[in-house]
Order: sequence, then structure tokens, then C-alpha cells
Amino acid sequence: MMRQDTFPKNVSSWKTFWLIPIVLIFFISALVSLIQLKQSITILDARHGTSVWTLFQLRSEMRRFIDTLTIYESNPSTLEDVHHRYDLLWSRFPVALKGVDSHQLSKIDGALDQIKTAFSEVKSLESLVFEGLPTNQKLALDIKAKIYPHLEMVEKLSLDNYHYNNAFYNRSDREVAEMLEQLIWLMFGLISTGCLLLLMVLRENKVNLYQAEHDNLTDMPNRAFLRRVLSDRCASGLPFALHLIDLNGFKDINDTLGHHTGDLALQAVASRLREKIDEEFNCITCRLGGDEFAIVQPNVDNEHQVTHLALTIINALEEDFIIDIHQCQIGASIGSTIYPNHGRDGSSLLSHADIAMYQAKNNSPESSQKLFSFKMLEKINRKSQLQRELRGAIQKGELHLEYQPIIFLADGTVSSFEALLRWNHPILNSIPPMEIVEVAEHYGVTKELGVWLIQEVAKQIKTWAAQGLQLLPVSINISPSMYQQDLVSMINSALEENQLPKGLIWIEITEDTSIQIIHKVQKLLPSLSAEGIRVSLDDFGTGLSSLSHLQQLPIQTLKIDRSFISRLQQNETSRALVKHIIDIGHDLGLNVVAEGIEEAYSDELLKQYQCDYAQGYYYSRPMRPELICDFCNSTTPGKQI
Repeated sequence: MMRQDTFPKNVSSWKTFWLIPIVLIFFISALVSLIQLKQSITILDARHGTSVWTLFQLRSEMRRFIDTLTIYESNPSTLEDVHHRYDLLWSRFPVALKGVDSHQLSKIDGALDQIKTAFSEVKSLESLVFEGLPTNQKLALDIKAKIYPHLEMVEKLSLDNYHYNNAFYNRSDREVAEMLEQLIWLMFGLISTGCLLLLMVLRENKVNLYQAEHDNLTDMPNRAFLRRVLSDRCASGLPFALHLIDLNGFKDINDTLGHHTGDLALQAVASRLREKIDEEFNCITCRLGGDEFAIVQPNVDNEHQVTHLALTIINALEEDFIIDIHQCQIGASIGSTIYPNHGRDGSSLLSHADIAMYQAKNNSPESSQKLFSFKMLEKINRKSQLQRELRGAIQKGELHLEYQPIIFLADGTVSSFEALLRWNHPILNSIPPMEIVEVAEHYGVTKELGVWLIQEVAKQIKTWAAQGLQLLPVSINISPSMYQQDLVSMINSALEENQLPKGLIWIEITEDTSIQIIHKVQKLLPSLSAEGIRVSLDDFGTGLSSLSHLQQLPIQTLKIDRSFISRLQQNETSRALVKHIIDIGHDLGLNVVAEGIEEAYSDELLKQYQCDYAQGYYYSRPMRPELICDFCNSTTPGKQI
């Protein structure tokens, strides 16, 4: 499959190849058109059609004046008409000699001079017309004789410069016609190149829109495209499903084989989803970024169809991928939502699918699918609420500790206590200790919680001592990130502040915790042991590589998980496992504590197996600290672990 990131280079060179000549043609055509247009305007401006009309008007007035003089010769009563015609003739000359007409007549050789001469002649006749004619009719002949030469001159100018009989006009008409023809071709060029530019702009917009809504690496629709599709689907009101996919094992490919191989793997996944899902089920697959994909499944009638498609996606990805001669396995964690059951808009569907996907991710590296339920959202909201309120609960004293005795099996006396965290939430009621620790770990409240826990235990030991109780150690469970703190200093400081000797606060680590922080624990535990802070490995047998942990971790006590103890009476295998764990612990020089003792049978059997200590409801439930003294007085404290 061709990498799309090579596509823009080809497009860019293609655009450059065509765009430059098209733009040049456009601008050259526009420039030449402007020049031609200017020349046409100049030629048309030089045409003096209005000036010829003025000459004809002037000629007409001169003829009418002469005609009036002729009539006057035989009819003296028309003298007033002669005066009127003289005034009209006189007024025609300024029109020809001023303004636009004057500008146009100036382009006719000698025209203005001849008209000025005629005007001077007409003005010189004023005294004859108004003073001489009334007393001497014969003066009319003299006036006509002086007007005739100028009339002939005006007629000649008019005829010589009339449009259809004038060489100048014929020549300018040809020039204008040629320019108009050129302008037609230039306009054709402008329109053609303009259309091409418009098409290129539209295509560029289309390409930009495509690139804005598609992933460069896989050429798949991206998150922006998905949001638009979800919005359109929700607006239609027809049921559909959204599957959010996170790839399992992709990070290993990136880390071990490099990002180039990782990119090829993503392209291969995209290609397979297109082929196996989009084409066969008419779905829309989008890449949201990283190793996260989304699939929109149309026409959903029931949850079975959604689950079936999710399993199809998992099966499609189960077949090995061959990437650069490497054989790669890629799984999928899928979170699914259905419109409108799980949300009525795209944002809600995406958010809920993300929650379901992270639920499925808990089964990683195994592929799995989870369909969203609002119980998942309740759990998220619960964690969010606890996170917001945990720090305040610590400060307001809403947290408290209960203590469960650890019994020395040989004589049934109390050897130590385990501190158990309690939070009676005003709305959510009792919050389990592991949930409190998980919330603190996830939201960064572990140090504050750990400091409070250590100080609270130290204060309680001091209180018990003041009440006459023998000093007995107390074990505490702390979250994994607390091992990054200076635990030795924190514990010893709390004991010192309460005037207590070292070694009264012990640490319990779960096997799962030790897997997460094995290297840090290995460095920390010797320093704890040197200060008398004993370490127990809790929940032994539930994690992975338990025996190897016993080799690596410098611990003093082994606590057998309650899941083995609860089946002692019914299961022979459990009895054998517990006996061997006790023997292994003793062989390694460790004290062994059995957790979850709830019946006499387990107590007697563990004594036979020579287990050192036991803890459970059979001896005592966790108690409020004020009840501990009475319990210990009834059960004399015995050998410490």
C-alpha cells in the first residue's frame, strides 16, 4: 500500500507545473485587455461626432439668419425675426468654441480658427443689424454677402468631418474593430483561465477538506470525520453502534521493532479492518490517533449484532501480521455503545465507548469486548467523587482505623495487629480499604494518606501503652507509590514523636505490588529491616512467580492468602499446598501467617502443620481501637512474630 505521506509532494509538483502558466496567462490577458481598452477609449474619445453635430447646428442657424434677411428685404415687418435669428446665431458660436465641443473641434485642422473668424464677423454685424437695417433695408444684401463665405466654410467643415465620409472615422473604426476582436480573445483567455483557477481553488478546498478529515498514515477517516458522522447519524434518529478499539501488543512492536515498523503495522491493521469489516458489513472505520480506531456500525437492531461485529473485529486481527519479515500478533480491546440507548449525541457515545474500552483493557493482553452499561459510569463517577473528597476526608478526620489481631497459634495469644483503613462516607457509606488505596494511588493522594496512616498508628500504640497494654507491633498496608518515599524516616519519625521504640510499625506488601515495584522494593527493604521494620509478603500464592519472589525479596514473614485457607476442609489440594507453603517458609527462615481463618477445623489443621500465626474472624473481627485493650486482657498477649 502506498504511503499517503508521499501524495502531497506529487500534488504539490503537479500544482506548481500547471498553476504558474495559468496565472501568467490570466495576468497577461488582463494586462493586455486593460491596454487595449485604454486605446479603444482614446480612439473613441478622438471621435468628434458631437462636434460635427454642433457644426451642423451652426450652419443651420446661419442659413436661417440669411433666409430671414431675404424675407426682410420684401417685408420690413419681419425685422424682429431678423433680430431674433441674429441672437440665436450669435449664441451658437460660444457652444462651438467652449467645453467638450471646443476640445473635439480643436482636433480638426484649422476648424477653431475659422469659427473664431466667423464669430468675429458676426459680432461686427451687430450695429448693422440693430441700427442700420431698421432705416435701410438694402443693408440686408451687404450682411448676407459677409455671412455667405463663413457659411460655406462651416458647411465644408461639417461635410468633411461627417462620420461616413471621413477617412479618420473609417480608420478609427477599423482600429476599434480590430481591438474589439482582440478583446474578445483576451476575454476568452481571461474567462478560461479564471475558470481553471476557480476549478483549482475548488479542488484545493476539496483536497484540504479531505486531508482535514483523514489520517495521513492510513488514509482512513480521522476523529473530525468521525464526529461529523456521529452527528449526522444521531440527527437521523436511526439506531447504530460505535466500537472504540485499542490495539493490544502494538506498544511492544513500536518498542522492539521501531516506529517505522509500527507505522507499517498500523497501515496493515487499517487495511484489514477495511477489507474484513467496512466492505463486508458496510461500516465506517476511523483512526483516532496512536493505536486507537473507531468503527461505526449502521442498522443495529439488538445487542447481539453489536457483540457479533466486535467478535468479528477480534477474529480479523487475530491472524498474524507479517510486517517487514517480522511476524506480529496484535489483539484488540473494544468498548461498544449503541445509539440511542447509551447516548443521544456523538460526545456521549464516544465518552461511554471509551469507558467500556478501558474496562475491556483490564483483560489485556487478551482481546475482549465490553458493551457499555451505566453501572460503569456510576463506578467512574464514584471514583471521581472519592478522589475529590479523599483529601478533605483525611483533613476532617473522616477516616479511621480498625485493628485485627494476629494470633500466635501455639497458645492462642495476641502477637501483633494489622491496621485496616476505614472510611464511613456520609453518602456512599463504608468504602473498602483497597478502594481507598486505589483512589489515592490513581489521583496522587498516596503520600498524604500514607503519612496520616503511619502517624495514626503511632499515636494509637502510644494510647494503648498509656492504658497499660503491652507494646505490640502493628502492620500497615501502603500503596505502591509509597515505596518511592523515605519510609524509614517517616516511620521512625512518627514513633519518635510519640516516644516509642523502633520496630513497632511493620509493612505489608502484596505480591501484585511487589511485581510492579520489584526493583524499588529490593533496594528499600534492607534499609527497613536494618531499622527493625519487618516486612510481610501478603496474599502469597495469588500472584505470578511466587517462589522467585521469595528469592528476590528480603522479607521476614509470609502470609498465605485466604483463598487457600477457605478450601482447607473441602479440598485436599488446598491442604497440600498450604502445608508445602508453610514448609517452604520455614525452610527459608520465614514466619508464616495464615489469613482468613473462620472455623475450628482450619485452626486445628494449621496447628498440625506447625503454622506460626493466624488471623481471621475465628479469632476476632477487625475492632475499633477502644475495644483492643479489653480483647487483649481476655487473651494475654503472647509471642511476637
